[in-house]
Amino acid sequence: MNHLTPLQLSMLADNALPADEVAVLTEHVEACATCQANLAAARNEAELLTSALQVEVADAPEVVVPKFSRSLSLRDFVLANLATGLVIWLGQFLWRTLFGELIVNATTWVTSVYLPDIYAMTSAAALYWLEEGTAMFDAYLGYVIFSLLAVTAVWLLLKYRARAATGACLLVVAAGASVVSDPANALELRRDKDTVTVAKSETIDDTLLVAAETVLIEGDIAGDLVAAGNRIDVLGSVGGNLITFAESVTVRGKVGGLALGAAETYDLRGATVGGDLWVAGENVGIDQEARVGRNLTVASETVSVEGAVAKDLHAFAETVELSGVLGEDLEAFTEQVRLLGSAQVGGDLRFRSGSEDRLHRAETAQVTGNVEFLDLPEVLDDRSRYATVEFYLWQVARLISAFLVGMAFLWAAAGFRSVSIGAGVDALKTAGVGFLWLLGVPIAAILVAFTLVGVPLSLIAVAAWMVAIYLAKIVVAAFVGRMLLRDSESLPATLLAGLAAVIVAVNLPFIGGFISFILTIIGLGLIVQYLIAALPPRSSGDLAQA
Repeated sequence: MNHLTPLQLSMLADNALPADEVAVLTEHVEACATCQANLAAARNEAELLTSALQVEVADAPEVVVPKFSRSLSLRDFVLANLATGLVIWLGQFLWRTLFGELIVNATTWVTSVYLPDIYAMTSAAALYWLEEGTAMFDAYLGYVIFSLLAVTAVWLLLKYRARAATGACLLVVAAGASVVSDPANALELRRDKDTVTVAKSETIDDTLLVAAETVLIEGDIAGDLVAAGNRIDVLGSVGGNLITFAESVTVRGKVGGLALGAAETYDLRGATVGGDLWVAGENVGIDQEARVGRNLTVASETVSVEGAVAKDLHAFAETVELSGVLGEDLEAFTEQVRLLGSAQVGGDLRFRSGSEDRLHRAETAQVTGNVEFLDLPEVLDDRSRYATVEFYLWQVARLISAFLVGMAFLWAAAGFRSVSIGAGVDALKTAGVGFLWLLGVPIAAILVAFTLVGVPLSLIAVAAWMVAIYLAKIVVAAFVGRMLLRDSESLPATLLAGLAAVIVAVNLPFIGGFISFILTIIGLGLIVQYLIAALPPRSSGDLAQA
């Protein structure tokens, strides 16, 4: 006889079987004593489980199920989706238009603006300052001294208000007039709009400063020569250093000291330089008869060295061509190095381009030392700043310095401890005021600087503007710290917490720069609004007099 399985017994005890199957199993149970005992045990077990799982809910709080809002109709559903799609499309359109095409068009316009050659700008600026710099400096110095004397005189008059004060003021003005005198020139200065020439028969025992369109030095100069112009030719000898800024520089004579130059074309033709030669230009050439007594450092597009260099050659260029004699090492940060048949390198050749194919070396070219091909440190340049220890050290130093400056500033100006940004329109107003001051102060300083009297004022305004920009984030940090530590009245704690939050925010990837800009204009707005509010109110009498 087959007995009921445990599953059949459990389902029969729970009344979980169909009626026809219950009838068949019940008939078997009535005839089988074993199945009767097993069924009774199963029913007993089910009753125990039921009683154990029962929960007393009489004292349980009533659960309130929130009611869902009424489902949208088809019309409302369509309108909601259309509105959402319109907002997304409008955002994408504005992003492409304002931040895409506008930036591209602005960049295209900027790149299409004509900019003069950098060497022409340098030479023109040097010409202007050599021609007008002394007079401008004398005028500025006289203005500053006169202003100090005038303030002193007014202070004496207001303090004593007597005839003796008048005599003292006259004495102060007379002393100032004697102090503000035309200084004597210690150096020899020559300038002309067209040409300045030092003849062969002429010898200058002092340092010469010369500025002109064309500078021709045929004589001898015992001291230094500083020349600026469009074309400079040095045929004579210079006992000291040679410093030149022009579009074209040609040196044919002898230079006893250092030669420093910036030009579009810089040539040494049969010249001898006793010290180092430092040159920046597009094309630099040293012919076969030229000699450099010490090191040669060049930053150029094309460098051609046919003569002799006593020590090292450091080249930062696209192409370096060597056919002369180099006494020691060649360090090339270039795209291409060409060693011609007569080239001689007395030391090592270190080529930092990462490719051996860019070194063209003739069979008869001689390199006494080793030839090394070194890669540029591109891995370091591409590495994220957040993965460097220096980044966090700088941020800690930045936090400490801002904390010290902020403590001193908030201690001296206690009113800034309670400034508040506000919300809504007030916050936008504060940011707008800060933005206007961020742009307006440098523009006003430039406009004022065009007048002779306004130059000191513009310098003071720019200095105050830079200080305010630095203090702007500190003021915002003090407010943020008070928001974070509402229960704390400790200024160091709130300032430190606020500065930490600000530094973390401005260093966030992608949006850190935007956050820094927003915090800066808000801080400037708070400073400007506080200073305006701190001004003493004008009385009705003052208004009437005005």
